[in-house]
Amino acid sequence: MQKHPINLAILACFGSLALAAPAQAATMDELQAEIQAQKARLEKLEELLQATAATAAVATKKAEQASKAVAEAPAAKKSKGLSMPEGLTIYGIADAGVEVGDYGHGTKARIQSGLGSASRLGFKGLRDFGDDLSAYFQLEAGVSYDNGQNTGHSSNVSNPGAGTASSAAPNTTGVAIFSRNTFIGLNSKKFGDIRFGRDYAPIYSLASPSDPFTIGGATAFRLWSSAAASRFDNAVFYASPTLGGFQGKIAYSAGMENNSEADVGITGGTPGNTATGPENEGKGVSASLSYAKGPLFVGAGYLSFQRTGTVSAPASENINRTSYNLAATYDLKFAKLYAHFLHGEDTQDGAATNKSLDRNVWWLGMAVPFADRHTVRGVYGHLDDRMSTNRDSDHLGVGYEFALDKQTDLYAYYAQVSNKNGGQNSLCAGGTCQGFDKDSGLPVNYTPKSLMLGARYRF
Repeated sequence: MQKHPINLAILACFGSLALAAPAQAATMDELQAEIQAQKARLEKLEELLQATAATAAVATKKAEQASKAVAEAPAAKKSKGLSMPEGLTIYGIADAGVEVGDYGHGTKARIQSGLGSASRLGFKGLRDFGDDLSAYFQLEAGVSYDNGQNTGHSSNVSNPGAGTASSAAPNTTGVAIFSRNTFIGLNSKKFGDIRFGRDYAPIYSLASPSDPFTIGGATAFRLWSSAAASRFDNAVFYASPTLGGFQGKIAYSAGMENNSEADVGITGGTPGNTATGPENEGKGVSASLSYAKGPLFVGAGYLSFQRTGTVSAPASENINRTSYNLAATYDLKFAKLYAHFLHGEDTQDGAATNKSLDRNVWWLGMAVPFADRHTVRGVYGHLDDRMSTNRDSDHLGVGYEFALDKQTDLYAYYAQVSNKNGGQNSLCAGGTCQGFDKDSGLPVNYTPKSLMLGARYRF
C-alpha cells in the first residue's frame, strides 16, 4: 500500500514530541525545586536583617541614654589650687619686687619678697564624712623668693621663722618649716568649726579684712602689731556657724607650756630644765564677734595673754597684754571704705612700773576699682601714745594695682611713718614687715619711707 507524504510528516512530528515529553517534565521539576530553595534562603536573609535592625535600635537607644546622662551630669568642681590627689590642694602666693627705701641711713634699693602680699606655699587636706562632718588640715610656709629662705611670722610666744622655740617641750627645735599657719580640725555647718595648732587669733581676723591693703603693701599694720598679737601657738580655736550674718570666734593658747609651778624664772626655763620657767608664760585667750551681710562688715575683738620673757622679783607674772578692737568696711560698689580702731595695754603685777604700754591705733582707708583692671588704694593711720612719753606716729600709704588676670597683678605702693618725741615706729614695707625698725638701725624721730614695685601671682 502506498503511503501519503503528508501523513508521514505528521507522524514524524508527533513521534518526536512524544519522545521529548519525559525530559521536559524533569527540567520543570528541577526548576521549581530551585525556586523553592531560593525562596527559603530569602526568607532566612530577611529574618537575619530584621534581627540586625533590632540590635542596632537597642544600641542606638543605649548610646542616646549615655549621652543624655553625660549632658545632665553636674560639672566637676574647680580646684582652688593646683590639681592634686582627691582631697589635697596646693596653693600659695608668689610675690617679689624692688623696694627703694630710706630708713635714716641713705636711700637704698633692695630686692624683696612679699612686698604686695606675704609669699607663701601651703597644703590643704579635706576628708568629707557626710552627715555634715568633715576633717581637714593645713600646712602653710612663708617663702622668701629673693633668697629661698623661710619668713618669720610672730605669735603670742614665738617667731618661728627666726628660729625661736614656740614651746618648752623637749622635742621642739625652734626651726620652723611651716612658719605661717599649721592646724588640724573638724568642721560642721550645724555645730561650727574646731581646730588645733597655730592660727590667727580672733582679734586679728578683724584686722586683715578691714585693711585696704589686706596686711601687705602700704599697710599700717606695723602700728597695730605694736599693741596686739596676730597668731596663737599651741592653741585650740572654735568658730561658730554663721547665723543671720553673725559669727563668734574664741581661742585659747597654752603658751610656752613650761613644766613649772613658779611665777618667776627664765623665759622657757633654763636649758634642760623647763620647770624653772614662768608657769603662765604665753598663755592667753582671744575672741571676736562679727557681722557680715550685703555691703556691710563690722566686728569687735578681744585679746589677753602673758607675753614671753624672764620674770624677776618683785614682779609676780609676765607682762600681760590686753587689747580690744573695732573694725568696719562698707562696699559702695564704686569704692570700698575701711575703718579700724585698736586699744592695747601692757601691765605687770608686782613690777616697779606696772604699766609699760598704753596706746590707741586707728586707720581709715579706701579702695577704688576702675576700668576693670585698675585699683587705687589709700590709708591714713595714727598711733596715739597715751603714756607720758607721748611718742605719737602718723602713717600714710597709697598704692596702684594693674590686674593682668584674676590671679596676677602688677603694683606700685608708697608708705611713710612720721615720729616725734623720740619715737621709732616704722612701716611694714610689704606683707612680712621687712622695713627696718628701732631694732635694726632706725633713728629716733625719723620718717622712714618706702617705694615698692613688684608683681604678685596667686595660685
